[in-house]
Amino acid sequence: MKFQRGETVVEPSIGICQVGGLTMKHVDGKDRVLYIFNTGNAQILVPEDQVEKRGIRPPMSRDDVKRVLAALKQPASPNRSDARLQYINYREIMKSGDPGKITRLLRDLYILDQSDDLKGKEKEIMEQAKKFLIEEISYVREISKGNAQETIIEALKQMYKKKQAKDKEKAKKSGANVPMSILGYDEDEEGPLEGADTASDTQESKEKSKASASEYDEDEFEEDEDEEEKPKAKSDDDDGDDDDDSEEAEVFDEDEDDEE
Repeated sequence: MKFQRGETVVEPSIGICQVGGLTMKHVDGKDRVLYIFNTGNAQILVPEDQVEKRGIRPPMSRDDVKRVLAALKQPASPNRSDARLQYINYREIMKSGDPGKITRLLRDLYILDQSDDLKGKEKEIMEQAKKFLIEEISYVREISKGNAQETIIEALKQMYKKKQAKDKEKAKKSGANVPMSILGYDEDEEGPLEGADTASDTQESKEKSKASASEYDEDEFEEDEDEEEKPKAKSDDDDGDDDDDSEEAEVFDEDEDDEE
C-alpha cells in the first residue's frame, strides 16, 4: 500500500495522522525506506514493507461509520474465559486498528462494565477503544470529538437497553423465575414472571387448602354429634321403660301381700 505525502491515514498506535513523507534509514545492517507519520507533536517511522502488517490504512468512509454505529447498537453476550488470554486478545485487537473488531470489543466491554464485571485493565482497554473510534468518527463526519463521543455513548446505551429487554423476554419464555436485578431491573419494577410460582402464592395456596380441610372436618364433626345424640335420646326412652317395669314389679308385690 502506497501513501502520498500530506495524506491522512490511521495508524493504530496513534490514530489519525498525516503522512510526512519517506526517509532512508540504516536498520539492522540494511538501508530501508521508512514512512514518516506525524500527529501533533508525535512522529513515528514505519518501514515501507511493514505498513500493511501494522494495520495502517485510510480513514473509514461515511458509510463505514454508519455500519460501526449500527454494530454498536446490536445486543451481544460477551464470553468469559481466561482473563490473561482475554487481555492479550484485547491488545491484539487494538494493535490491528480494525474498526470492525474494535467496535465489537468496545460493545462487549461496555456490557461487562454495565454488569459490574469489568476486570483489571479491561477498563483501560475499553477507554482506548472508545477514544480510537471517537477520533476517527470525528474526523470522517467533521464534527467535534465531544459530539462524536455523545453519538457513541448513545448507541451503546440503546444497545444495552435492547439487551435487557431481550434477556427479560428470554427469561419469560424459559419460565424461569429469574430475579429482575440480574437483568438490570429493580425488584419492584415488575412482578414475578409468568408460569412461575412465588413463595407467597405457595403459602396462600397452602392456607386455603388448610382452611378448606378445616371446614370439612367441622361439618363432619357436627354430623357425628347429631348421630351420637340420636342414640342418647333412645336411651332416655329405654330408661322410661325400665321405670314402668319397676312400677309393675311393685304392683305385683302388693298383690302377693294381699293374698297372704
